[in-house]
Amino acid sequence: MKNRPAGVTVIAILAFVLGGISLLWSLLVLGVAGLGSLFGGMIGAEALAAFGASTGLSAFVGVLGGIVQIVVGFGLLGMYRWAWYLALIGVGLNVVSGLISLFTGGIWGLICGGLTLILPVIILIYLFMPGVRRAFKI
Repeated sequence: MKNRPAGVTVIAILAFVLGGISLLWSLLVLGVAGLGSLFGGMIGAEALAAFGASTGLSAFVGVLGGIVQIVVGFGLLGMYRWAWYLALIGVGLNVVSGLISLFTGGIWGLICGGLTLILPVIILIYLFMPGVRRAFKI
């Protein structure tokens, strides 16, 4: 049995919770988008049909993201090296997304982007700590 740092367990639990929420929310949005696309096509409302199609694509990406987060959670609990890399990529993307929101979203982007950067930056710093890297043999 590999010794797992407590912080890795916390990050894995966060990955499970956030992945589950993302998966459920995206599946709900996917259903609504499908209904919008269906009814928009039936009644000739092209804008509603287009909205349903574009929202459906976004929801599909959300479903994939939720699945990846859950897989990362299992990988982190198992102390697999690939999970460290995948978590690093996921958190890095969250940081980039937060930075984009920070600089392009006006005052709300500044507030929300700043708030959404706090946890990913902490996780990113933690993943690069020597003890954590050593635990994953990186």
